[in-house]
Amino acid sequence: MNIRINKDIKSYIHDLTELVWAYIRHRASYPANALLAVQRELACNVFDSPDNCRGCDFYAPEMLLTCNAKGATVPNLNIIKSIAKRYY
Repeated sequence: MNIRINKDIKSYIHDLTELVWAYIRHRASYPANALLAVQRELACNVFDSPDNCRGCDFYAPEMLLTCNAKGATVPNLNIIKSIAKRYY
């Protein structure tokens, strides 16, 4: 489990994007019901089962993904920035 606490929106966007890349690369290693869990007070992110997270906001992983011009799955930066604005 990769948890990071961010101090500003720029680092939050960077770290969330890296977390989404990790999810894309290692999707099979996450629980089948994994969601992005955000601890609001800390703006702390983790992909995990909702059963393992308390007091978090949850986002479906699919909304954080998009396809590039070559058809490869990549992080959806528009959604990531939108989520970031909710916490900063």
